[in-house]
Amino acid sequence: SETRSLEQASLLSTLPNSVVHLAGSLCDVYSGLLSHQSMILAMNSSFVDPLLQFENQLKIIESSFNMLVTIPSLAKVKKLGTTDEEVEDVVNLYHNIFNTFEDTLLILVSKDLYKLQILKEIIVWMSEDDSYLQERMMVIIRRVLHFASREVVGHTSVDAPCLGVLAAELCLLCSHADSSITQQAALGLYHLLHIAKCQTEDIEQSKLPSHDHNYLLPSSSDIELLSTGFRDKSKISQRIGQSLLPSLLTDFVWSLLKKLCIFDNKIATEAASILKLTLEYHAQKVTMVSKIVDVIYNQLCENSAHSMKHDMLRVITLLIRTSPKKIIFQLMDYPVPADDILLLMWQAAGSEAKVAPHVLKTILLILKGKPGEMQESTERRRFSLDAANMMPVAACQALCTLLPITAYKKAAAQCFPHLLMSLMLQLFYSSDLRLIPMNSRLCVLNALRTLLNCSGLQLVDIALERMNCWSQFSQALFQNHGVQIIAKALTDINFPQFPETLHYLYKLSVEGPRRSEDSIITILFLTEVNSNQDSSFLSSFLNTGSYQD
Repeated sequence: SETRSLEQASLLSTLPNSVVHLAGSLCDVYSGLLSHQSMILAMNSSFVDPLLQFENQLKIIESSFNMLVTIPSLAKVKKLGTTDEEVEDVVNLYHNIFNTFEDTLLILVSKDLYKLQILKEIIVWMSEDDSYLQERMMVIIRRVLHFASREVVGHTSVDAPCLGVLAAELCLLCSHADSSITQQAALGLYHLLHIAKCQTEDIEQSKLPSHDHNYLLPSSSDIELLSTGFRDKSKISQRIGQSLLPSLLTDFVWSLLKKLCIFDNKIATEAASILKLTLEYHAQKVTMVSKIVDVIYNQLCENSAHSMKHDMLRVITLLIRTSPKKIIFQLMDYPVPADDILLLMWQAAGSEAKVAPHVLKTILLILKGKPGEMQESTERRRFSLDAANMMPVAACQALCTLLPITAYKKAAAQCFPHLLMSLMLQLFYSSDLRLIPMNSRLCVLNALRTLLNCSGLQLVDIALERMNCWSQFSQALFQNHGVQIIAKALTDINFPQFPETLHYLYKLSVEGPRRSEDSIITILFLTEVNSNQDSSFLSSFLNTGSYQD
């Protein structure tokens, strides 16, 4: 410390008064950074708890960063010297300051790649200060990542859990208005992806001989990406999805989703673009899908006119391609009747045509439940957020939104008997006013009417409306008679789904319903259908044995 003070005094004595104040402040910063570096080295050599060590070192790095923010740009420093020698001295001091900060980061990363997390924090601090410092810091970040990418070559394991979050920050900087920052971010991202590649590759493939730690040469695709400065978002998204492990890719997606919720519209737009492209290519690798859906719901509930609303809804559409069951169960967990935001989310989920059969299969699984009765699925135990378990009612409401969609009309045609009987049972359950309020019971009734109208059975709906059937279902004593009326209305028009429906009814009667009320509905419906059909047709149907599996 004494030697350092003498060096500072010697330097100051050679400078004119106009530069003394600036040089003094630079020397103070330099001295402070050296002191911080010593503290970090001491912590690295101690047996402090790793998490506590990281937190303390991060605080020291932040303090060092705040020191750097106070110094002027290199251009201003150069102007204060009156001779070439004076300029050289001050410039050297200036560079030594940043080199010391960089060396400190290299020391941290060389000991533990986990501490690459600090680079992400630096980028966040940078975003709060749009001064000249950003470009210089990006150079340091790029160099540290380059160093780390060389270090991982030959390692049998790579522990860098922050790569997903850091990749998200660098991706956004690749679209920065300053080309110099963009270039450094692109190079940094390239080195980061190399580290990620070492995480995912088999050890024997990625490990070089112990005596050879040369850096792997870029592939042709790497060179192409570097030549464009990582400006092609589509290629960036593909490469990131290929390189990152599922947990890291989830962090990447999660970080970008958070950016959609900030007030900076430019950053939010860039984040949305990269996020959607990533999910287009690699949605199957993303975990925590339910949590993502929940965040979107809460964000839109807070601000229904959110500027990024359509982008958030698009995320749901992309995620349901690979995780339909997770999306559906999460959407079912919200209160009924659905609010406008939830209806928008159902529409977003329904816009992906390919998963319509899977979605209806999941809804049918939920419709096996009874409102107010907790169900245990054979695949997984599912506890609703609503203690009354209104998920079956929510499923009915979802059908009102989904069935009018063309893809769902086609999918519903393949499982019409299952949907019909499931909704008939739900209609029967809805007679218990203690369990289901009136507005929720209307969801069940509307779902059945929607099924009829979307299955080419509009005449049945009209006939039942004329008979005042729908309005009387609110009366408990009308339930059994109402089931018979619906069955008769269907058979009166000789509905085309009759063979499949009769087959399914016989199957239910043979297997035996799970509840006593299910038996009542099944027998009533089956009896009414049989009594209204041509006896020769039924005889032919039964003789084929087609009702047996």
